[in-house]
Amino acid sequence: MKTLNQFSLKRAFITVGAIGMIALVSGAGCSATDGTGTPRSCSGLDVNVSAQATLKAFGQASSALKDAALNVEAKWLATCNAINAELGEDATQKSASKACAVLNARVKKALDAGVTVTLDVKSECHADVSVQGDCQANCKLPDCDIKAQCEPGKLSVACNGACEGTCDVQAPSATCTGTCSGKCSAEVAVACSGSCTGNCTGAWSGTCEAGCAAQFSGTCEGTCMGTCDGMNSSGSCSGKCEGSCSAKASGSCSAECKGSFSGSCKAECKGSCETTGGAQCNGKCEGTCSYTQGKADCNGECHGKCSAEVAPPSCEGTLNCKGAAECQASCEGSATAKASCESSATLVVNGDAELYSAIQAHIGEVKSAFALTLALKDPIIELASKSTETFSALGDIGAQGAACAVSSVGIAAEAQLSIKVSIEASASVQGKASTN
Repeated sequence: MKTLNQFSLKRAFITVGAIGMIALVSGAGCSATDGTGTPRSCSGLDVNVSAQATLKAFGQASSALKDAALNVEAKWLATCNAINAELGEDATQKSASKACAVLNARVKKALDAGVTVTLDVKSECHADVSVQGDCQANCKLPDCDIKAQCEPGKLSVACNGACEGTCDVQAPSATCTGTCSGKCSAEVAVACSGSCTGNCTGAWSGTCEAGCAAQFSGTCEGTCMGTCDGMNSSGSCSGKCEGSCSAKASGSCSAECKGSFSGSCKAECKGSCETTGGAQCNGKCEGTCSYTQGKADCNGECHGKCSAEVAPPSCEGTLNCKGAAECQASCEGSATAKASCESSATLVVNGDAELYSAIQAHIGEVKSAFALTLALKDPIIELASKSTETFSALGDIGAQGAACAVSSVGIAAEAQLSIKVSIEASASVQGKASTN
């Protein structure tokens, strides 16, 4: 399970250096691909030479990650503009950085007035194992048997047969009797470590349409009995209500929610539970269903031996082969660019009902963009640190290889600039983006 945290995202980002910026400029106008995802400058490489094949994989990964980064940047543009429209703010901006800056200013204004905003987003992304396997096979690493030389327990393969190991199955609303990373819908009340939609039998943080009977703190759209912004209250409250709330309540509560609920349930949830770490499920799973004891008919990703492999195996750990580190970094990048993500989100806003409603209305888009931002960040940073010398050290790449490397490094730098915008956008939802 990965918890998205704005501060860790900012610390992990590495500013594009001088080499990257030179490559970005020199590669401008040369980043078009040949239709297979390969930069045109790399199409003439000899893929039977390991160094050149590995360089080609780098070019393909850089292009795939740049496209993925631009896509998530576009998601943030649409999401921030949509939330801004709900709030009556400027929703006409044409770039994610400007649209999310408008949202950041609105949230920061609320924070300065004493409003509290807590957004807990958890995500788990699964890279495309078939993409990674094909890519590793195409690197043509000398004398490398991926199955034999992969770190024990880290081999996985796309499977359509019996799996001796954990089988991960992804399908829309599939029947699941294992652990579900995603949304599990069941008729019975179950413990839920993620986001619950339905009914909650005990203490909760989130929104209950029926209100809260005891120890409530948050925004109340009914009658607030207790205090409103610290003053005695027995009526409506436009600020922070503490005590009890007779109707729609958004915040934290120590009593059962007897109406429609969405948020974090500290007791049992009846309805759907959305989690990223994997919760036992006996119902419909929208996401990834994992069978840890293996499966006789695994039509998914097998972490172990599969009787019917449908793609070359991939190594998700250390591969003890010459040149493997560069190959793996690129192949993991390409696989991540095609990743599927499950995410859950719990939003609590105390003291600003309008802000809560605006963000909550688009919480699906917010958590999706958060998950993709987190998934892409590290692979992009890794590839953006490469240079022409990285690949010439593996063997003869020739003049064509040098041109490919310069272009691909420039593409990776473009991807890094784009993901930086998304990192700042993710912080804006809580009013914590940089204002410099």
